[in-house]
Amino acid sequence: MYKLKSHIVKTLHSSTRVEAYCRGLFEELPSNKSVKKSVLKGVIKVNGKNVSTAYHIKEGDEIEFWELEERVPPAYDIPIRIVFEDDDLAVVFKPAGLPTSGNFYRTLENAVQGKLYKSRNNPLKWPKPVHRLDSPTSGLVIIAKSIHARVKLGWMFENRKIQKTYCALLCGRLAENIRIEIPLDGKDSTSELSIIECKESLNNKYITKVFMKPLTGRTHQLRKHAALINHPVIGDVTYGEKGNTLLHKGLFLSAIKLKFNHPVTEEEINIELDPPKKFDKLMDREFNRFMKYKDD
Repeated sequence: MYKLKSHIVKTLHSSTRVEAYCRGLFEELPSNKSVKKSVLKGVIKVNGKNVSTAYHIKEGDEIEFWELEERVPPAYDIPIRIVFEDDDLAVVFKPAGLPTSGNFYRTLENAVQGKLYKSRNNPLKWPKPVHRLDSPTSGLVIIAKSIHARVKLGWMFENRKIQKTYCALLCGRLAENIRIEIPLDGKDSTSELSIIECKESLNNKYITKVFMKPLTGRTHQLRKHAALINHPVIGDVTYGEKGNTLLHKGLFLSAIKLKFNHPVTEEEINIELDPPKKFDKLMDREFNRFMKYKDD
């Protein structure tokens, strides 16, 4: 058992219970249910002590996120692409449709068990993802293998020391690169979009391929921001437009770049993959349909 992250409460505008304050505070706990469960289990502590979900946060409180290592999860035997691995961490490619972790058998966390060699320096009981991708989103995920890497990478994510870049297909035509600063769930949220290419589409008039960078870390941030500027991600059944959910094609959003300093050696790690092939296939197919039927 060790402390993974902590947060100092600086300013409170109103009386807030710990359960409400911690929603979205730690990336590993994205839902109300996960926060409540963590408070009850002692994963979330305040000033080093266990508290109830009814505890009211005070300015100056230190909210701590502890790692309680329990049972090694069962291995889920599916192929997982290992992009990078050393003694402290690995970077793997999460397939679309696979949850990163959680109270399920079919997760990325379970799928990497037995596929990575054990750290020789203060190893974790089992390799663990240090951040999440939404289940329908594919892409690069960092897996911690040693305790030091787990703690340091958690701090790095908390302090925005890890740069993530996604590729997405958006409905419609973006006129220019943009910076979106629209609060989400009452919190400041910033995303940057840069255009890669744009093609005509019979179904959408245009499809725009973009790079997307989340400068803050809100739940579903990129998908929400894209929808709020009226250019939702194609295939987004939650925030997208009816008619753009393509049967069996999934969400056209993938984390394809990671840039960060190694948590132990401090060497810069820069990993970049091509977007999934289905991105260009869809754009080409839509463009060909547009050219064929545009005058009908």
